[in-house]
Amino acid sequence: MNKILEFFAEAVEFVWNNRTRSLLTMLGIIIGVGAVIAILAVGDSTTKSVQNLLSPYSQSSALIVPKQQQPDPQNAAIRYQDARRVKLLVPDAVDVQPVLAIQMETRVRHTDETLQVFTTGAGIGFDTTPLAEGRRFTPDDVAAHHRVCILSDTARSKLFGDGVPAVGRAVRLNGSYYVVVGVQKKPQSTGLLQTNSGQVTVLVPYTLIPELGYTYVFALSVIANGPGDVTRIGNAAIAALQKIHGQRAQYEERDIKTLNDGISKVFTVLTGVIGIVAGISLLVGGVGIMNIMLVSVTERTREIGIRKAIGASRSDILGQFLTEALLLCAIGGTIGLIGGVLLAELVIHTFIAQLTGTVVSFSWLPIIAVSLTFSVGVGVIFGIYPAVRASYLNPIECLRYE
Repeated sequence: MNKILEFFAEAVEFVWNNRTRSLLTMLGIIIGVGAVIAILAVGDSTTKSVQNLLSPYSQSSALIVPKQQQPDPQNAAIRYQDARRVKLLVPDAVDVQPVLAIQMETRVRHTDETLQVFTTGAGIGFDTTPLAEGRRFTPDDVAAHHRVCILSDTARSKLFGDGVPAVGRAVRLNGSYYVVVGVQKKPQSTGLLQTNSGQVTVLVPYTLIPELGYTYVFALSVIANGPGDVTRIGNAAIAALQKIHGQRAQYEERDIKTLNDGISKVFTVLTGVIGIVAGISLLVGGVGIMNIMLVSVTERTREIGIRKAIGASRSDILGQFLTEALLLCAIGGTIGLIGGVLLAELVIHTFIAQLTGTVVSFSWLPIIAVSLTFSVGVGVIFGIYPAVRASYLNPIECLRYE
């Protein structure tokens, strides 16, 4: 233990006495560690923040829509009655709901306003945005064709004012009155990538679609038992629609789980590639450390000879020079760590926060551990050769060295 402390004290003295040279030597390590930490942190934060934008939507539901390009688009159009027929053909589905998205007119304080109206079913469907007040639609609301509605927070503010209770009040849409039974919470994201939850939207039971005068719908919302079943149930629903409309009719499945997985894979690949590029600067820094340690061995050849002459072993010389290399990497890694964290925080709380409207917390520990481990590894790999070379020098030749 005393020998290790001695090696460390000598390494600190060596670095301090050669401050400028040591700083220039550590520059590659500083830049490399800082870049790796910043890239990994920004990549992780971006992935989680973008996925958070999709959090109002269920990962257990899939939307089945007709493809844009197909041989017979008219025949492929989804009808209101298709939801019931698909449910019979896909018994594993929890529910199959027709989805209609239309604009409806209302009047607010003597001014005509246009609201986005979406249809949904009982309980939690595709839109899982929590409610600030009230309740969701019940099976009775859907079966009895009740004229009830759920407002987004923006719609409540537009119709009744900010923070004004809306449950129990009536909203007139296209001449018919709908009783408000629920109000959604204010959306988390207010950035550039806003979701539909930030729009002036109203939800009504899907059984009102025929009464609104519509035969065709935008899509079918197919609800599975869990995220693991959503792709299988979605494909089964597509097969059922093709059985109903013929094989020429083409459809595609859109589900949040697949989109989330795709986003995660894309950002993982991008972060990995950029991280590798940033990691190259760590290797460059390692080469710089090896170079300066070789120069140090040459400069201190006579010192090495004197140490060996008075009893220093090869392991003592090896430990001394390896400790100096590790100290250089440790100091450079620490400076790079501080710089990388500050840079990442700056990017995350300016660009990412502006883009997504929110910053999702993530763990710094794995990122810091990987970067510092890599830094120490560089010190060992590139410091071992100069240290071994110094330990094998002939003491007699060293004492002759001028």
